[in-house]
Amino acid sequence: MTLSVLQHAHASAVAESPYPYIVIPNALPAELCERLIAGYPPAVELGVDTGRNNARWSYPACKVRENPAIDQTWRDIIDHHVSRAFYDEFLDLFASDIVKLYPAVFPDEETLRGLRLGLRETDGFDQADILLDAQICGNTPVTRTRSVKPNHIDSHRKLFAGLLYLRRDDDDSVGGDLEVRRFRPEYSGRGRARCYDGVYVDNGCTDLVETVRYEKNVLVMFINSLESLHGVTPRQPTPHTRIFMNLVGEVKTPLFDVPRTFRTHVKKLQRQVKKRLVRLAGGEYVDPYK
Repeated sequence: MTLSVLQHAHASAVAESPYPYIVIPNALPAELCERLIAGYPPAVELGVDTGRNNARWSYPACKVRENPAIDQTWRDIIDHHVSRAFYDEFLDLFASDIVKLYPAVFPDEETLRGLRLGLRETDGFDQADILLDAQICGNTPVTRTRSVKPNHIDSHRKLFAGLLYLRRDDDDSVGGDLEVRRFRPEYSGRGRARCYDGVYVDNGCTDLVETVRYEKNVLVMFINSLESLHGVTPRQPTPHTRIFMNLVGEVKTPLFDVPRTFRTHVKKLQRQVKKRLVRLAGGEYVDPYK
């Protein structure tokens, strides 16, 4: 059985706007998807504090390899998605888009194909040009409605990201969908720069392009850039865990600079002060951007 989440992908299905991304329903064979859901390790066995509200955890490929208690189907699929075979499949879809976005770093497809691959949290950039990861991920149950991560861009060293949703059949929770967003046309230049608060961007500066529902066996994958705005919709209170696999490709040199303005520095300082005061009072600070 083919393990790749890209086995049904076609380059013609890659959206070019507002940034290169693809959504693939039924990414894996149904039997394989069911085995992953059935074999999903309990959060407590991964050392996760399940008492936190709607908090994310990520269990990386390097730990999966070291943990013989992880279900064999998970071990096999994680291994495949940090392999050369998977990286080549990824390039079959996105190589031309990467060259267009980052010609100074990746001048042609041959350069991308020739990159040395490594494993995140195991190898370093002295050994590899790009570090891959495939993580067993989840979000804890929800006691207070909030987003686990609102509208943002990913780290400036992340080349690509992918999410395979593995919603269980009995999960009747509301929210947790992924929104693909773009800047509104009136925001450009300095106006757009002022929309950033670190990697976060206020929804009011953007328009919704597409909502990818948190549904079983749905993959969304994209190339990261300053335009790659996306966020998770708030989840309403639920006892259910949101489960998925996360795919990452990370490079050494930052691919772009995140805009930093006086306004963003002030807002960050305000959050830090509020966090300190809440904790001094014995309360739990909830970061509005997490």
